Order: sequence, then C-alpha cells, then structure tokens
Amino acid sequence: MKIDNLWEKLSLPEKHIVAFKKDIAEGKVPELPFFIIGQEKLKAAVKSKIEEIDADRMVTNLIIADFGNGKTNLLKYLQLFFNTHDEYNISVEYSRADIERTDLVLFLLKIIQDKYIDKIVDFVQGFSDSNNIGALTNNFESNFREIEEYTKLLFKEGNSRENIIEIFYLGTGRFYNKRYFDKWKIEQIRDFNRREILVLFLNILSEASTYLIFAIDEIEKIREKSKLRFNHFLTSYRELVDLFNQIKGHYLMVSFTTGIGESEISTTNDALYTRIKPDILQIAPLTSKEDIESLVGYLNDLFETDKNLGDIFTAYSKNRAPNNRLAIQRISSLLYAQGTDESLEEILKKFGLEEEFNETLGRLEDEEAFKNLHRKFFDPLEFYFESIESEGNLKKQDRYYIDDLSERISYFIFNNYLEDFQNERIKIEKLRDEFPSHGISIFSPEKLELTFSELGLTDDENLEIIDFDPKSLFVLLELYRDNYDLQPVLNEVITQYTKQKI
Repeated sequence: MKIDNLWEKLSLPEKHIVAFKKDIAEGKVPELPFFIIGQEKLKAAVKSKIEEIDADRMVTNLIIADFGNGKTNLLKYLQLFFNTHDEYNISVEYSRADIERTDLVLFLLKIIQDKYIDKIVDFVQGFSDSNNIGALTNNFESNFREIEEYTKLLFKEGNSRENIIEIFYLGTGRFYNKRYFDKWKIEQIRDFNRREILVLFLNILSEASTYLIFAIDEIEKIREKSKLRFNHFLTSYRELVDLFNQIKGHYLMVSFTTGIGESEISTTNDALYTRIKPDILQIAPLTSKEDIESLVGYLNDLFETDKNLGDIFTAYSKNRAPNNRLAIQRISSLLYAQGTDESLEEILKKFGLEEEFNETLGRLEDEEAFKNLHRKFFDPLEFYFESIESEGNLKKQDRYYIDDLSERISYFIFNNYLEDFQNERIKIEKLRDEFPSHGISIFSPEKLELTFSELGLTDDENLEIIDFDPKSLFVLLELYRDNYDLQPVLNEVITQYTKQKI
C-alpha cells in the first residue's frame, strides 16, 4: 500500500481551535497532533511499516522517548491522519496501557470486540467458501488445532446473525462461563488460546480490507505499578510477535517513556528484546537549526503573530529547552512576549538552594513521608499560608484554597492517570458553579499532562492549568516550615514555581 501524503500538515478542526491555541501556548505537546517537526528517520521508518500493513505479516515498532519529546503526539497524529484520509481503510486504535489488563492479546481482543464486531459478523455472515477457512487459521496446524472446532462453529452454514454474535463473544472472552460452551457443544477456550483467536479475527479484518494500527501508549505505567505485571505484558507482546507470520497485515505500535531506553526492555524480557531490536525507534529532542526554525515558523503561523522569526530563533538559542515540550513552551512565550518559564532546578540554582532541597528530599524519602501525599500535603501548605498572612480559606478535604483578596481558587490534583479523571472534572465544574466570579488555578501533576481539551472547558478565560510536581512542592513547603531563616527566599522560590498563584 502506497501512502504519498503521510506527514503532511493537517488542518486544525475549527471547533477545537480555541482549545488548541490555549494548549499550545502552555506547551501541551500531546495536544499537537497536526504536524510532526523533524524526526525524518523515525517518520521514514513508520511510513515504511504502514505501507506493509496489507502484506502477509503483521509488523511492530516500539517507540521510546524521554518525557516531553512527543511520542503521544506521534501516535495521535497518525490517528488524526487516517481519520482524515479514510480512503486507505486504516484505523488507528489509540489506547493508554491498562495497568489492570496486562495481557496484550486480551487487551487487543477487547478493542476488536468493542469496535469491530459488526465488521467481523458481516464478513462471517457473507462467507460462502467454508472449505477455505483454514487459510485464516494456519490450516489448523500447531496450536491452531485448538480453535478448529470453534472456527468451524463460527462459520457454520445457517447460523443466524444473533448466533454469530454469541459465538464471537465466546472467542473474545466476553462469554467465558463453561455453560456457554456447553450450549454450543464445544470445548471451553482457554485464555492462552485466545492468541489464535486474535489471529483469526485480525485475518478476517484483513480479508474485509480493514487494517488496524494498534497504538498502545505509556506502558511505563505498568512498570510503575508492578515489575511482575510489566514482565507479563512484555511476555504477551513476545507471544504475539511469534504469531506475526500467521497474521495478514496490521501494525502494532507500543510507546515507552523512559530515560533508560532499550536496556529496560532487554533486562526485563530479553526474549522479546532480541525479536524486536530492529524495530525499536527513538524520538529525539529537536536540536538542529532547521527543526527549531520549522517549529518557530509553525507556531508563528498558528498564533498569527508578526514577530521576526530570526529574532525569536536567536532568543530561543540562548536558552534551549531540554525536551520538545519545553521548547514549544519557551518559543510560545517568546512569540507572546512573555517571560520564559524556568524549571524548579533552574529556580533552585538561581537562589542557591539545591543542597537544602536535596537534603530535605532525602530525609522525607527516608521517613516515607510521600505515602498518602494527597493528605499530608495540606499541613505544610496551611502553615505557609498562615505564615505569609494570606487572606483565604483552605479546604483540606476538598483539596482547594480560596484566596479572598485575589478572588482565585487553587485546586490541587494528585492523580497521575487520565482514566481516573472524571471525578476531578466534576469537582472543577462544581467549583465553577459555586464561585462563578473566581478564577481557578488547577495544579495538575506533570505526569498527568492535563490539557484544556481533556477538561472540555475551553470557554472559560478564568481557568488555567499549572503543571507541577506534588512531591517537589511538598518538599519546598516542608523546607519552608523547618527553616525560619530561609523563609524569605523560599517564599520567592514557591511563588515562582507556582506561577505567582500561591
């Protein structure tokens, strides 16, 4: 399959342009899926894989990038591109890794069950060459003989659509109780054999000229939860790779945020690493003059400013960012004639407080003070507000502070997973309704990468998102409480780190 226009600059949907501009002004890289700057080797490799998507073998890439360099942006660009170009019959199924469902095969089967049941049932219902169903299942050789009975039942002549749907659910695992299999007089399918079931369903989709790109993001979240779960995920990945030669087409992309890189995969599951080593791709920070100039030009077009791009590039070159996310943030600030945001490390260095900060961090870690941080955080915060004689009211249970003087609410989030964000959204909406004249500063963990698009509250000029590290701010507040002589300078550090909001 030849794709000539991949990596073109995509149009901004009009309905999202307000949220997009607001996000981009704050450097929200995951919400920039309209243009990929640089990364020519990476783009060439991905394009090559996509052009094999209708071939006789499934393909994969493991995308590795440090935080903020745009791995999610890459996956979402592909999703938007193929949503825009439906002539290719390619669908990008983007999902964040699920820390509770670490078997990759079962995870992919759930996607197929949720979104492609009608496509598969239509194919089965219209299939008339029952003598050739073996072509979909490696002619029932090796482990595929375990699903021969099931496959023949699925394609049995005379099945009603309702019957086919029920049999389909036997394969995906939605119907797993033995009584369902007894009803159809077939042996119960084990989870291990759902690998062959996945092959069958993917081959059916290929025969129906429907090709899938599975884009599984943030698998490091599984590693953070449990090394055992992470190894289980990688083992299921390896088992799927071993079946690629039986799958006609499709493309699996898995992304991983880490400063360690390939060694993490190699150490955890060397059997997988040896199989996919040639398919590992790195996303690098933008460093070349050409790439930075392209980024400046793209953002300038977006903001419709009249700045001299050469001056912007020169100014940025004096203070280059360590990752692409911060590069966007700093260039956006220059285009808007705003001050460049400094990292906490830069602020601490400027005030000569690195040693004190690191000593307090180490002490708190030894004391296990970061456990249940969402509850412990507010005691030193309360001390801080009382010390600076702030005129406000701290609601510890509800995690917000009302500054009566400035009529601003600071709302604190500690959860790092967007999948669990619905309750936060409800609370923010409630605050807006209860205090309609107040501005709201949402302190959101950096790892959450919260955007206005995710909030769905783009029409409120009194709402802002402040990315922060709860652990770091907690250390600053504890340092402030324990060091009276440093309080004046620490007050300045806290003020700068929180963008003058507390």
